[in-house]
Amino acid sequence: MIFVMKEMIISLLNMTAWRMDAPELFGSFHITASLAAVAAAVLLAVVVSKRKNSDTVRVLAVIGWALLLLEIWKQLFLFFIVNNGAYDWWYFPFQLCSVPMYLCILLPSAGKRTRRTYLTFLGGYTFVSAVATLIFPEDILRSYTALTVHGFVWHGLLLFISLTVLLTGSADISARGLMRAFGLFAILCIIAILINLFAEPIMQTTSGLPHSWAAMFYLNPYHISPQPLVGSIQKTAGIPAGLAVYALSISVISSVTCRLLSRKSD
Repeated sequence: MIFVMKEMIISLLNMTAWRMDAPELFGSFHITASLAAVAAAVLLAVVVSKRKNSDTVRVLAVIGWALLLLEIWKQLFLFFIVNNGAYDWWYFPFQLCSVPMYLCILLPSAGKRTRRTYLTFLGGYTFVSAVATLIFPEDILRSYTALTVHGFVWHGLLLFISLTVLLTGSADISARGLMRAFGLFAILCIIAILINLFAEPIMQTTSGLPHSWAAMFYLNPYHISPQPLVGSIQKTAGIPAGLAVYALSISVISSVTCRLLSRKSD
């Protein structure tokens, strides 16, 4: 029974396994896809924010479940089609761009203060992660059409989430609210580092994968980050210093983004 289900899943995945030449970074495909994702996100966020009696939490929860379905497909595709039944921890779903999926799903059941913290995080940190990836999408320009499209759709949805939060005034841009969002980010960073530490010995003994280490939040204490600026700092000042600068920079930019773009709630 399990074997039959596995074969059915692989068969369905093969139906989406269209090959392509991996698009060039800053090439025409990258620029066109990024602009399309941004335009769609802005347009939809403006429409949603202008609707009277719009339930922001309900809208974001629906997006969260949609992201979960996309993530399940991605994980199965990577496992069965790309990596031939081996798991690459590089793609474990706990990146800064993965967290919105969980937070959006949890929003309806969260208490008032916790929900506000989630929304503030989604407004600032998700905006930064979405924009950064659309500008520098090296990790989502793949040799499979569906995977590449998935990456741009995913980050377009993240941008929609953040803009919806900001345009509806759902984020708490007070000093206390921004500190709570920072506290959430700090907790998530610790979890990300622990996942990286856990995966390190597994990845070192697994052969045939495109990656040899995990990079949740790009906060791996053993390896130089592939992010150009962070990697340069780490090479000069050491890995811990580079990671600290990286994390603090994200926090500052995210807080400033919330302050600048958030519409005051009625």
